[in-house]
Amino acid sequence: MVRVLYIAGSGRSGSTIVDNILGQADGVVCVGEVRFLWERGILADRLCGCGQPFSACPFWQPVMRTVGDVDASRMAVLLARGTRARHVPWLVRARRDPSSIARRLEELPTVLGRLYAAIAEHAGARVIVDSSKLPPYGELLRHVPGVDASYVHLVRDPRATAYSWSRAKPLPERDGGVMQRQGAAKSAALWTLWNGAAEGLWRGEAERYLRVRYEDVIARPQPEIARMLALVGEPADGLPFVSDHEVELRPTHGVAGNPSRFTTGVVALRADTEWRRAMRTRDRAVVNAISWPLLLRHGYVGRGRSAP
Repeated sequence: MVRVLYIAGSGRSGSTIVDNILGQADGVVCVGEVRFLWERGILADRLCGCGQPFSACPFWQPVMRTVGDVDASRMAVLLARGTRARHVPWLVRARRDPSSIARRLEELPTVLGRLYAAIAEHAGARVIVDSSKLPPYGELLRHVPGVDASYVHLVRDPRATAYSWSRAKPLPERDGGVMQRQGAAKSAALWTLWNGAAEGLWRGEAERYLRVRYEDVIARPQPEIARMLALVGEPADGLPFVSDHEVELRPTHGVAGNPSRFTTGVVALRADTEWRRAMRTRDRAVVNAISWPLLLRHGYVGRGRSAP
């Protein structure tokens, strides 16, 4: 069995830096957002985290040769059949009727099984970190042959994520391009949807589910990273922390994700609190109104705090 440590949650939650740090541990490889491999890697030939186009990456090319001849366009279509928000109830029912996975998704689970096995083989890794985030895709991994998935549910303050979504962040792999942007209401709605789905899917499986706040990772990076590795039975060996809040990152092969996946060298882990002073009052009020129940649940308001 290939052990996969799946980082779940909403976009702009800090998953890329967490993914990259985990991937520095002995016996662990991080590969970014695998659910986008077919679309952004093979079809669009975007840059790998190592800086090379996917088609020239010295890691991914032997991996894909091992996987064999696969129609990437078809894989993208099959993923759309079973990993959207509306598919969560069906995926839950599929736990009782696993045969429904093959009926709907056909060869997709088998191909994914070959893919994760090839990644582990070529990396010489015991654990693969996949930061795809989307809960339905994480749940699909339950049905992938040869994969044993555990889930880190990474939560970040929804006001910080909404502010991040509002900023124009350059994409090094696209000349003049920027990352996708969205408004405060949509960001808050998706934050609520995906974090609620992740908790609903795996909260009852303590042996394979761990909820972690991004803010706690930044405040106490070494013990929080160690907790995540312990979920898959791995020691926190080889992590290149050069101080309590600095880590030296080697190049990785993240197939998709935030442009920070290209960052190497010594990285300071600091809380990004720009949203507290720069976020528009109206946007903050919208996010608070939409995400209020989970804001309370995850400790961002209440318990002696007030909404900033």
